[in-house]
Amino acid sequence: MYAVAHADPAPRTTAPDTSQCPQATYPPEAETTSEALTPGQVAPTPPPTVVNEYGSCDITAPADYVVPANTAAAWMVFDIDTGDVISTKDPHGRYRPASVIKVLLAMVALNELTLSDTYVATAEDQNQEGSAVGIREGLTYTNEQLLYGLLLNSGNDAAHALATELGGDEVALEKVRALAHSLGAVDTFVASYSGLDAPGMMTSARDLAVFYSAAWENETFARMLATEKVTFPGPSQEETYEVWNDNGLFMNDPDGIGGKTGYTDDAHHTFVGAKDIGGRRLAAVILDTTIDDGRAWKQAQALIEAAYASQGAIGNLRGRDVSAHPGEATSGNDATELPTAMNVADERAEDGGGKNLSAGVFLLAAIVGIVGVVLLAGGARQSRKHHGKHQKS
Repeated sequence: MYAVAHADPAPRTTAPDTSQCPQATYPPEAETTSEALTPGQVAPTPPPTVVNEYGSCDITAPADYVVPANTAAAWMVFDIDTGDVISTKDPHGRYRPASVIKVLLAMVALNELTLSDTYVATAEDQNQEGSAVGIREGLTYTNEQLLYGLLLNSGNDAAHALATELGGDEVALEKVRALAHSLGAVDTFVASYSGLDAPGMMTSARDLAVFYSAAWENETFARMLATEKVTFPGPSQEETYEVWNDNGLFMNDPDGIGGKTGYTDDAHHTFVGAKDIGGRRLAAVILDTTIDDGRAWKQAQALIEAAYASQGAIGNLRGRDVSAHPGEATSGNDATELPTAMNVADERAEDGGGKNLSAGVFLLAAIVGIVGVVLLAGGARQSRKHHGKHQKS
């Protein structure tokens, strides 16, 4: 497998102060030229600013929640199965997601593609910018292998191959955006399906918690995240090598159940990870962090463990009406209030949709026009020997 070297962001002694909602509309200013507009290109309009249902852009948590040291600008700890939000910081602040946004492409692919179908890789797949799993032009891969390359090793080459099967870059990007909207995103604009920074790219801890809560309901997605390693073709069809899971929380914590890593120079470290203790699955989303208080996975681990020790919750991911987006984006702390809250899951059920992809009820009717159902039994978690493998991001 192949990794892209990067320089870590400038050190931090504390997490950024978000009490005045500095990222209510836009992510922090880019440090590179990744979002520079080309001649004639117009910057995308950000999603409308929304009222923060948690009441603060600072830390919001139950009285008994002991916030561990971390350097993240934004984070959220939530219960995957109930939607309960245990604690959060700047939940609706807009930040760059890096590769954690690949969850959306994975869900679209699981919905539309058959795992056993094959794809012959192209030179364009092989030469994608950024992290790569090692796809080679002319080799044949199953869609299952491509998804493992996407989720375990964050391969942008695998992402491009899947996008090609979904209709090409622009079609796949529109499908990803439609999925984000249908799941209830209010802070997200997907500028690239792989997570590479591009003009307008943004999401929030809250939106990512919604995406991953939905994705984990798919048994195939959950099984893939909970896989230690897979055998991958290359550099020829007759040769193989091992692709390892790069999620440190999964690889180093016996209760870890997977997640996703991310890094770009402008997003800094991003991370999603989860644990299952006694049948209770808690996850953490972390955006814009450094490694000064431990790797991103260790910061997530500490946030989750503090949640297991807490007895309270501050809200629920499914308690907000996201059926309509107000027309105009606002700036600063001026927010446009959404209509009266309702249960998002009920709303999707009325539409004939819902989050459970494994049951085949998630629809992208407006964009996709068809529903592909992918059922794969055997979501049993593979055992891990804890080889001490270090994640890249």
